[in-house]
Amino acid sequence: MSSKNKMMALAIIIFITFLRVYDIKDPISTNGIDEGIHLLQSKMIGEGYNYYDDLLGDQAPLAIMVFSLLQGNVIACRYLSLMLFLISSLFLFLTAKRFGKDIAFLSLLIISLDFTLFRESRLVSLDLFSASIFTISSYFFIKYIDEPNIFNLSFAFLLMSISILSKIVPVFMVLFILFYFFFRKRRWKEGIFAIIFLMLPLLFLFAFFTPSQLIEGIILRQGHRGFDVYSKASILLFIASSFIYLFVIRKWNIKNEKILYMVAWIILVFLPMMLQGRTSQHHFVYISYPLAILSAIAIKDGYSRKKKYLFLFAAVNIFIAAFFVITAPHDLAYDVAGEVKNITSKQDFIISGNPIVNVIASRDSPPNLTNLAKYHYPETTLNDLIYWMGRNETKVVVLYYHLYEIEGLKEYLQKSPQWQFYGEIEGRGQILFNGITPRFSKDVYEIYVKV
Repeated sequence: MSSKNKMMALAIIIFITFLRVYDIKDPISTNGIDEGIHLLQSKMIGEGYNYYDDLLGDQAPLAIMVFSLLQGNVIACRYLSLMLFLISSLFLFLTAKRFGKDIAFLSLLIISLDFTLFRESRLVSLDLFSASIFTISSYFFIKYIDEPNIFNLSFAFLLMSISILSKIVPVFMVLFILFYFFFRKRRWKEGIFAIIFLMLPLLFLFAFFTPSQLIEGIILRQGHRGFDVYSKASILLFIASSFIYLFVIRKWNIKNEKILYMVAWIILVFLPMMLQGRTSQHHFVYISYPLAILSAIAIKDGYSRKKKYLFLFAAVNIFIAAFFVITAPHDLAYDVAGEVKNITSKQDFIISGNPIVNVIASRDSPPNLTNLAKYHYPETTLNDLIYWMGRNETKVVVLYYHLYEIEGLKEYLQKSPQWQFYGEIEGRGQILFNGITPRFSKDVYEIYVKV
């Protein structure tokens, strides 16, 4: 790359970083209600609730425990996600630098423009948290390939363990690395050390959870979510904006162990991801990092012919990012939370279809109702809701999202002498596309109070 092109790329990276930070309180696109669920659970863990027994958590706990140190504060936790992305991008740059300086620069440009990562870095995302930590760990492992020593080995596997214990997605990649030690290289001593460092963060979790709680929460509860084949089409959304990754479809020299690691990273995360019950666009943040490096290598090989695709990729993703940021609606959750806070006390329980309302209002939900997503085990039933609505602690119900879909709930609230309609807040929601025509959805919150 010429100096002029590098300066242009640097300007793009700075601009896209500015867009990441700009108006971060209003997300450009949600990840369903996952962010609110995890923040509410983080808040309540900080208050002493057990993640698995009380809150019925169904994810690996480490990232949520980290967010609990910030009391689940929305803006603070979003900035933590953003910081993790920026740090992981730096380590991606350092990893790619082992393939050449130009490749490192191209990798950083590509990862900065990846729209899936752009969106997730403005949210509290377990996937981004885990993928960022895994990327940092991969730097130390690739450095270990070139410079085998206990320092690189220990940091690589400690961070890999933290990544898995934040979300279990990269577990098959770690199994591949252990195979690399024990069977490909026959480095038994290093393999045993790797297992020890992998276990250390798990031993830390045993101070809070039993092995049976972790197995039930992380693995078994995921098995009840069913299989939705249509969700696999989310890969088309990922590829549409990140079409530059198609350069990775080429023959790679896997005798180069660093290339082998990158290829294995993509395959051993991508295949399990597609085979799991449901696959959403945000899950692909795990493979964006190795795809960026391999794409950069492929583009550098014949740069004069391929740079036009890189410029097109930059133009498309700058436009998409700027468009979504500029059109991002004011998040009505803040208005709803303000009303809820005014009519309740700190000790009251709030049942909200959007749990981020609870977090902003600083109000807990009934402990087994922190997750009101459509696909959750155990499924939330009308009887669960009626039980908690009948208790004195529950003062407000906010109908939104999945709560509208639970048959009989709205009718119960309208007919019950205990509950009174307080008001409705509605406004512009997220941008949607009717075919190729963009339009904004409408967000509607209905608030009911106990009389």
